[in-house]
Parts: sequence; structure tokens; C-alpha cells
Amino acid sequence: MKYKNETILIISSTVLGIAFLTMPVLAATSFSFSPASINTTQGQSFDLAISFDPQGVKNYTVKLELDYPADLLEVKSFSFGNNWMPITQAGYDLIDNINGQLIKTAGYPGGLSSTATFGTISFSAKKDGTGAISVGDNSFAFDATNQNLFSGASQASVVITAPAPAEIPLIPEMPSVETPTPKESVTPAPSEKEGEEEITPPTEEGEEVTTPEEEKPAETAEGPSFLAAIGNVITFGTGNAFIGVIVSIIALLILFFIVRRIRLRKSE
Repeated sequence: MKYKNETILIISSTVLGIAFLTMPVLAATSFSFSPASINTTQGQSFDLAISFDPQGVKNYTVKLELDYPADLLEVKSFSFGNNWMPITQAGYDLIDNINGQLIKTAGYPGGLSSTATFGTISFSAKKDGTGAISVGDNSFAFDATNQNLFSGASQASVVITAPAPAEIPLIPEMPSVETPTPKESVTPAPSEKEGEEEITPPTEEGEEVTTPEEEKPAETAEGPSFLAAIGNVITFGTGNAFIGVIVSIIALLILFFIVRRIRLRKSE
């Protein structure tokens, strides 16, 4: 009886072992990022590719939920990889730059069992800081029986640095210019006769009065002095041309009568 029980146990164990070996192996589907580490500058943009790996088991419908720091990053766009058919129903398609969440869902006709690109995200770096982009727990990857094969979360690190300050061009030093010292002004000494009125001597009527500044230079040429002497003779020293003319006429008349008398005497 004991031998019979041992035989049954051996047969049962063998059947269970064969059944276990013939059961399909459940693969774990995973996501990965490229690049896995991002270093960028504030104000710059970069692309992040998400790869899908079903590890040999066909996956038909995949949902990707992504979390990112909204204070550091902003999603500009998302594009699916080849042959994916997007599902745009509410709860399956979302870009939320306020709360930092992206949800994209798509089906693959005929199923996909090899590694492929699920999609590419374009990010913009808003400010300097460090953070992480991670796959959320609500992501899934369904096989033909609608069993979720998603294995767990993965992430990419992000480091954003502030832009380098703009170089300020050096301004050459201007040579120092000495300021000339102003000369002291000299005040002329007051005249001894300051306050006294200048008395101008009276002049005869018609005579020009000349000031020291207006005095004419002395005539040095012989011509002007000779003419002045003749004029003095003609006017008989009076300086009046009218008197000189009258005197000249009288002299000529006297000379005429003298000459006439002499001729009359000679004729007698």
C-alpha cells in the first residue's frame, strides 16, 4: 500500500511539472527613455524618445502616462511612432502643462512583440533646476486577452542650467585731460583824476574839435606842406578863401592901373 502511494505521488508530480513547463510565459512590458539623462539650458528645447519593449509577447493596446515638473518643463508637442493608431477619447489623450502630466494611448494592428518607438516628446526648458520625467503607475500594455503586461515605472533625469551672462565689451580708458587753471583777471588801477569831469576847451565856430584818439598824423610829405603855404599866401594868412579872392581882385586892379599909367606916360 505504501509503495502504491509513492507511485501515485511520483506520477502526479511529473504531470504537474510537465503542465508548468507547457504554460505560456508571461512577459513584462517596459518603457525606456532616450536620452536617459538630459542636460540643457534655460530657454532651450530638446526631444525625448520613448521606446516600447514587449519582450517577445504581442501587445495590442498601450497607454503611456507621463509625469514631469511643470515649473521646469513645458511640453511643446508629441508625435507617435510608426504604425500606432492614436486613441483620442477623454482620459486617454492629454497634455497638461499646468499639472505636469501627459497621457497618450494607441493600438497596434496585429499586435507588436518587438521593441519599437512609441512616440517622441518635444520639451522646452522654462528655468534652471533639476527634476525627473517618469512613467506613471496608471500606464498599461494589454495583450490579446486584455491582460496588463506593464511591469513598472522608469524615469529620465533633467538638469537645466541658467544661461551664461552676456559678455560686456571692455571700454578703453580715456586719457585724463588736465583742466587749465583760469588766469587771474587784472583790474586796472583807478585814474588819479577819477571822478573829475574832463573839461574840453571852447572852440571857435566852424572849427573841428579833435580828441587825442582822433588826432591826425603830422604831414611829413613836402607836397602837402607846400600847398598849405600857397593857400596861406592866397588867403593872406586869414585862412578864409573869400577874403583871399577879394584881396586878389583888388591887387590885380591896382596892378592894371599902374601898368596903364606907365604906358600912357611912354606914349606922351
